[in-house]
Order: sequence, then structure tokens, then C-alpha cells
Amino acid sequence: MTTYIVKEDGKNGTVEIFDDRVERIIKKLIGRDDEETIPIRAITGVKIDKKIIGAPSVILHAGPNRFEWKVKDGEAMVRELNAKLYPSA
Repeated sequence: MTTYIVKEDGKNGTVEIFDDRVERIIKKLIGRDDEETIPIRAITGVKIDKKIIGAPSVILHAGPNRFEWKVKDGEAMVRELNAKLYPSA
């Protein structure tokens, strides 16, 4: 398992990558945190959008859902996700 510190829509959170799933937790000031489990088999694509200034964005598609996270080490995150999606490549 690897944990990445992310920012989604201006809110801090974490994304943990396991062999079979991705767990996303976005912190909220009030109420319960926004948590979601994404099975690896449900991920249809992942890419990085490098910015000139600031952290790159990692964009993950899982069916109709699209997640975009600012991640300091976005390239490592994308490499790891691709390794999980395409283990024989």
C-alpha cells in the first residue's frame, strides 16, 4: 500500500493504492469525511496533467466518475496505478 497526500477541489486528503483498490479520503471541516473505494478493475484510465506552476494533476477515470487530484509526486502515482492496471506491461 502506498499513500499519497492530495488536494481535490481545494480540500486536503489522501489516496491509498492497494493491489485491488484505490481508497480516497477527502477531509471535511464539518461532518464525515468524503470516502470512496475504487476497485482497480473499475479504473478505465489515468493520466497526469503537468502544470507550469504548482503540483501536477492526476486525472483518474472510473466508469462515469472522474477524479482530479493535485499531487506533489504525481508521476510516481501514475506509474504505480499503471502498474496495477497493466501488470504484464
